[in-house]
Amino acid sequence: MTYASRRARARVKSHTKARSERLIRTLAAGCGSPAGVLELYYWSREPGMIEMMRGIVAMPEETRAALEAFISLARDSKSIEANLDPDGALTLTSPETSKTLALAQYVAENDGEDPARLLN
Repeated sequence: MTYASRRARARVKSHTKARSERLIRTLAAGCGSPAGVLELYYWSREPGMIEMMRGIVAMPEETRAALEAFISLARDSKSIEANLDPDGALTLTSPETSKTLALAQYVAENDGEDPARLLN
């Protein structure tokens, strides 16, 4: 590699780095919380996280909404278990989600009863 080509390559690398730094500053300034930007950065460094985020964003809206609802109902994400069967069906389970859904089903089935009755 000649001196001129090394120098040209260094200029391109320097220009790319400056553009990246400018982009990061712009994103951080536009975000309501610099701490949120930092958290996103750390999450993006987790192996496979970027691919997972892209997959979720590409899901149909109804699928994404169902996944979001499940995670919200689970309350503690550590309680979620996932199983992938040989046919490719993914099953997500959580004891908290089961409790919440059972309570909602009970309320729906007993809607016509005494409205003043409180559930524990």
